[in-house]
Amino acid sequence: MKNNYSGFTLIEIVLVFTAEIFVIGLGVGVLFLVTETRIKEYRRDSVQLAAPRISEQFRADLHTATEAVLENDSLRLSLSNDERLVYSVEQAEFPGQSILRRNKIVNGKVVATENYPLPDHSVTWFLQGKDSYAGLIALNIWTQPVDNRDQILLPIPKKENLNPFTREITEPINMEPRYAGNWRTIIGQLKIEN
Repeated sequence: MKNNYSGFTLIEIVLVFTAEIFVIGLGVGVLFLVTETRIKEYRRDSVQLAAPRISEQFRADLHTATEAVLENDSLRLSLSNDERLVYSVEQAEFPGQSILRRNKIVNGKVVATENYPLPDHSVTWFLQGKDSYAGLIALNIWTQPVDNRDQILLPIPKKENLNPFTREITEPINMEPRYAGNWRTIIGQLKIEN
């Protein structure tokens, strides 16, 4: 007797479904990698675009400020009797990321806020000059080098051993020359009253 039915066997259907699941899984994996790469590129571009804006804004604010007070991880600048600027370093939404926040405060109320993204795995702090460097304020950004698994290769040296006004590192550390650019400083001077 001859079988006149044409169709698929159960094995053929299982093989087709398995191949489809494999192809879909591969596509999702590629899509995930592309998305993750684009996010990293966007973040890196944002940081590079923000760097000159931070420098200009920070120096301009210092030139108009009459007084600077360091409080924990923030810098409070007095512009007039009722106007202040507060710079603070805060965590961003992802681990290892932080932002530099600039709040303009008038009569005790925040009237404007600007956020500047900082490099991933960076440590940022302010330093006020003393003695011959009086009136100078430094914004220091140390970017910790990491490998491709985000493991830190070189921890930050002690902050008190980094002198931003002379660009000296007073305590020797085992730093390879390729990491020398990981320490960036923006220095500005307070408005000098005559």
